[in-house]
Amino acid sequence: MSHGDIALSLILLGLSAYLLFGGADFGAGLWHLIARRRAEKEVVEHAMGPLWEANHVWLIFVMVMTWTAFPPVFAEVMSAHWVPLSLAALGIVARGSTFVFGKTAPDRGSYAWTFGLSSVVTPYCLGAVAATIATGSTSWLSPSGVYGGILTTALCAYLAAVYLIWDALRLGSRSLSLRFRGYALISGVVVGVLAIPGAVAYGVHSPLLLLSVIAGTVSLALLVRRSYLAVRATGALAVVAVLWGAAEMAGLDLESTVAQDAVLELVFAALGVGAVILVPSMVWLYVLFQRGPGDTAARRP
Repeated sequence: MSHGDIALSLILLGLSAYLLFGGADFGAGLWHLIARRRAEKEVVEHAMGPLWEANHVWLIFVMVMTWTAFPPVFAEVMSAHWVPLSLAALGIVARGSTFVFGKTAPDRGSYAWTFGLSSVVTPYCLGAVAATIATGSTSWLSPSGVYGGILTTALCAYLAAVYLIWDALRLGSRSLSLRFRGYALISGVVVGVLAIPGAVAYGVHSPLLLLSVIAGTVSLALLVRRSYLAVRATGALAVVAVLWGAAEMAGLDLESTVAQDAVLELVFAALGVGAVILVPSMVWLYVLFQRGPGDTAARRP
C-alpha cells in the first residue's frame, strides 16, 4: 500500500466518523425542527449538548489531511464548489450559535428555526458536493448533486433517530423512545427507497451496496424487535457502507496529485502523536455522556 493509499484511507475514515457523529447531530437538528412537544426537543438538546462542537474535529481533520496529502484536489474542490461549501460553513456557525443562544434567549422561536434549518442546509450542501465529485458532475445543482444532498440529509435524520431512541430511554421516557423509534423506521424506509434506486441509476456495482442493504434491513428488523443498542451498530454500518461505496464508484485517480512521500511521512508521524491524545479523549467523551441518572430508569420494566 502506497503512502497515497494510506492518506486516502485516513480521509475516508475521517469522513465516516464525521458522518456518524456530526451527521447524527445534523439529523437531530431536523427532528428538533419538526418536533411539536417540548419534551422531544429537550431530549435532542440533552443528547447534543456535550458533543455538538467536538464532532467537528473530524471535518477539520478531513480538510487538513486532504489539503496536505492531495493539494491540487483540495484546491480544485474548494474553487469549484465554494458556494455550497460556504453555505455549509455558514450553517455550521449558525446552528452552533443558535443552539447556545437559544437556551437563554427570552424568545426561543427564531433561534430554534435557525438551528433546525441550518441543520438541514449543511448536510444537504455537503452531500451535494460529495455526489457531484463521485459522479463527475459539473454542478452541485445538477440532478446527481440534488440527489446526493437529499440522500445525505435523510441518512443524517436516520442516524439521529436511531441514536435518540436510547438517549430517550436513558432519560427515563419510554413514550419518547417509541416516538423516535417511529422516526427511525420512517427515515430508514425513506433512505432505502432513495439509496437503492439511486445506486442502480448511477451504476454502482460495489459489494458495499449489498452490505448496506443487508445492514439496513437488519436495522429495521432490530427496530421492530426494539433491540435499541444493537441497531446503533447495524444502522451505522449501513450508512458508512453507502459512503465507502460512493468513494469506490468515484474511482478517483489521485496518484498524480499526491504529495511527496517525505511530506506524508511527517504527516503520519504527527497524526500518530495527536491520535494518542485525541482518540482516547473522544472515546471517553462519548462513553462518559452515555451515562447518567437516566440509566437506572431505563432498566426498569
